Amino acid sequence: MAVTLREIESSDHRAVTDLLVRRWTSPQILIEDEMVDASTLPGYLAFDGNDVVGMVTVIKRDNEWEILTLDSLQRWGGIGSKLLDRVSDSALKRGIKRLMVRTSNDNLDAFRFYQRRGFRLEKVVQGVIDRERLLKPEIPATGLHGIPIHDEIIFAKAL
Repeated sequence: MAVTLREIESSDHRAVTDLLVRRWTSPQILIEDEMVDASTLPGYLAFDGNDVVGMVTVIKRDNEWEILTLDSLQRWGGIGSKLLDRVSDSALKRGIKRLMVRTSNDNLDAFRFYQRRGFRLEKVVQGVIDRERLLKPEIPATGLHGIPIHDEIIFAKAL
């Protein structure tokens, strides 16, 4: 598989939205009690030929970039790592010295993925997903591995 990456373009809006609906139930992602439309964010798409096989979306702030979504449609193929490397390289070129990402307490695969790539557990926000579920009822009560979803875990990496 020869995966290629490129920045998300306006003409990709339908493909980006479709992927977000498939993987996140909606392009609308709640963070800190604010709804963010991930389909409007900058990021990168991964392609295998003409097929989208991965995507990352990023919230760019003055002092840090936050990875809002990171998806690989072909697990264990290195696509997530390539997307994360592209974000890191782009951030460094623009003088950004820190990346952060949030995940739910049930997402043990994300815990492993980010820590193996130099991210450190920074903070546990207890009960935030319970509160977010009131605004976005489609957030499931139970997640991966049968773990009840309540908390948000923040990982960060100095670049």
